[in-house]
Amino acid sequence: MLVLGIGNPGRRDDGLGAAAAEQLKKRHLRSVTCDANYQLAVEDALACAAHEIVVFVDAGRGLRKPFTFAAIEPDPRMPAMSHALGPTAVLALAETLYEQRPEARLLAIRGHDFSVGEGLTRRAEGHLALALIFLEAFLKGVRT
Repeated sequence: MLVLGIGNPGRRDDGLGAAAAEQLKKRHLRSVTCDANYQLAVEDALACAAHEIVVFVDAGRGLRKPFTFAAIEPDPRMPAMSHALGPTAVLALAETLYEQRPEARLLAIRGHDFSVGEGLTRRAEGHLALALIFLEAFLKGVRT
């Protein structure tokens, strides 16, 4: 299983995905690889293709709940610029380039402040804690 955090820690709560991946990595879950990037790139398709299950974790704007968790599917529509890849485009590349289609989910964690600055807001830290409890239970359930 791969947990891939997305976001810029230099933009306050935009760093939620990266923070989630880093905190989960410290828990040393068996069969779980954690990584984080500012943004998704073409190269992430290879990492996704090497795993049966991929969970993308990103900050969410405008969410009513602390987090959402949903299945996602490959979407072959590519953005005009490769630095703007989303999780569904990366999954489509994994399928096209490597003939692999991992089961995939998107965990979006509610963010509040996306301005320039270091560190998560208190509210975002609370949402992150709840999301990690959920994610760890999900990952453990998948392994059994």
